[in-house]
Amino acid sequence: MNKKAAIILLIGSMLLTSCSTKQVSSEKYISITDDVGTKIELKNPAKKIISLYSAHTENLFSLGLNEEIVGVGKSESYPKEALKKKSFDYKGDPEEIIKEKPDVVLMRTTITKTNPDFVKKLQDAGIQVVTLYPENFNDFDKYITNLGVITGKEKEAKAKLEEFHKNLDEIKAEGEKISNKKNIFLETMSKGIKTATKDSFAYKSIEFAGGVNVAKDIKDENASSTILAFGEEKLFSMAKEIDVYVAQKGAMNSDVSENAIKSRPGFDKIKAIKDNKIVIVDEKLVSSPTFRYVEGVKQLQKSIYPELSK
Repeated sequence: MNKKAAIILLIGSMLLTSCSTKQVSSEKYISITDDVGTKIELKNPAKKIISLYSAHTENLFSLGLNEEIVGVGKSESYPKEALKKKSFDYKGDPEEIIKEKPDVVLMRTTITKTNPDFVKKLQDAGIQVVTLYPENFNDFDKYITNLGVITGKEKEAKAKLEEFHKNLDEIKAEGEKISNKKNIFLETMSKGIKTATKDSFAYKSIEFAGGVNVAKDIKDENASSTILAFGEEKLFSMAKEIDVYVAQKGAMNSDVSENAIKSRPGFDKIKAIKDNKIVIVDEKLVSSPTFRYVEGVKQLQKSIYPELSK
């Protein structure tokens, strides 16, 4: 081989290497382990997403995603753009989802665990099923960060989390100005009179708002849920201590209302009921792991301490 030919060959090789490097660098390899221990691997951020949990959907929109969401679950209510998306049912035919060829299908832990056959059919079709759910408030940052990684919205996720905690800190600071703290009972479900565990979003909402939760000693070492039975007997034993009775309204506690609480046998003994200090809060705002949690805590604080809004 003469010198000229060798130079041409070398230049050609360098160009091929450059093109190959450019192609590889355009891929953003993603690897995380989801909340059921499944290793998730993607060559690039997901661009076709089906979300089968309303909080996932809401958070995806908060991160600036819309066109990437090609399908949602049956229980969507926010934002309004989500209602325009094609809906899917995890209790239905998985082939409907498979035909869409999504990059990922997002679920929450309970859906994955109670519908193993549905999940397996999606996985067998080569679809990445990603299970995420922040059971406790302190898991929220990791959850949002993982959503950001999967969708290529890491910067947006970081910025939203910073804003989220800044707003909560401001609400908490307002609550700390109150010298006469109110004692609160939080009802998550009326059946069996259930309340929230200390590490849950709902329990933390009382703390951020500046209230004192009378169920602060509740615990269950074997609990797999953030909802625990409190019972009427224990509730009535604290009747004189409860300044404000807060009850969630939503899927878990759909029939609750001020009149319903007042009409319950024996509830007229509770100080908050006698003083007409009953607050009904939207379950979606104080228990669901979304950025609107800030809105829920703010509303709760104003209801407990109306003087702060003056």
